[in-house]
Amino acid sequence: MTQFSGYAKYYDDMYVQKPYEKEVDQLEAFWVKHSPHPVKNILSFGCGTGTYEIILAKRGYTVTGVDLSPDMLKEATEKITQAGMSDHITLLQGDMCEAKSYGEFDAVIMMFNIAGYVHTPDAMTKLAKNVTTNLKSGGTFIFDAWNEVAVVADPPTDRTKVIEKDGGQITRVTRGSLDKEAKLVLIKFEVSEEHDGKVVHSVSEDHPMRYWGVSELTDSLKMGGLTVQNTTSFADPSKPVSGNEWDMYVVATKPE
Repeated sequence: MTQFSGYAKYYDDMYVQKPYEKEVDQLEAFWVKHSPHPVKNILSFGCGTGTYEIILAKRGYTVTGVDLSPDMLKEATEKITQAGMSDHITLLQGDMCEAKSYGEFDAVIMMFNIAGYVHTPDAMTKLAKNVTTNLKSGGTFIFDAWNEVAVVADPPTDRTKVIEKDGGQITRVTRGSLDKEAKLVLIKFEVSEEHDGKVVHSVSEDHPMRYWGVSELTDSLKMGGLTVQNTTSFADPSKPVSGNEWDMYVVATKPE
C-alpha cells in the first residue's frame, strides 16, 4: 500500500498529544537567531495533515504546504477549512526532492522527521538544491532528523498504542527493525479500528525511515547550496545533539 494512503485518516488520532505549538515556538526562536530578515512567508515540505501550517497561519504567517500524498492533503484541506485559514495556506501536491519553483520564501521547514523519507545522501542533496531554489538569500531551512548515534545505540522495538474514539477503539501496532547497511529503520504500521468488538477497518503500511549522521547531512546540504549553522537536541534546542536522543534539529541557511 502507498505510504500515507489508508493510514492518513488515523494520522491525527495517533499524534493528538504531540506538542505542535511548542515546536512552532522553537521554529520561531531559530528564525530570530538565524534569519537576517523577518520571516513572513514559509514553504513547508511534507506538510501532511496541516497541523504545523494551521498554527503558523494563526500566528500571522503565510504558508505553502507541499506533500506527495493526496490522502494527507485531503485531510489537511478539511482541517484548514474548518480552522478558517484557507486564505493563508496554499496546499500543493509534489515531491520535495524534484526540482520545482514554488516561489521565493523567507524560510523552508520540513517537520516531524520527513527527512526520514529521504533515503540517500544524493537524494538529500537534490532536496537541498530544491530548497535553495525556493529560498531567499540568507533564508533558513529547518528540519528534524533521526540521529544515527542514538538510533544504533537504542534500536527500535515493537510498540502498541490504543486510543478511544467515537465509542470505538483504534489500535496501532508499530513494528521496527534496523537495516544498518542502508541506515534505515524499517517501520510497519498496522492499524485496526473496532466498534462493538468487531474490526470495521484495518490498514498496514511500510515506512522505511532513514537515520542520519550529522557530518553526512552537513556534506549533503552543502553540495546543495546550504550551510548548516546549528544542530541541536530536539527536546531542548538549547542543548547539543545527544547520543541518547533519536531526534535532532538541523538549521541551515542559504548564503547571502
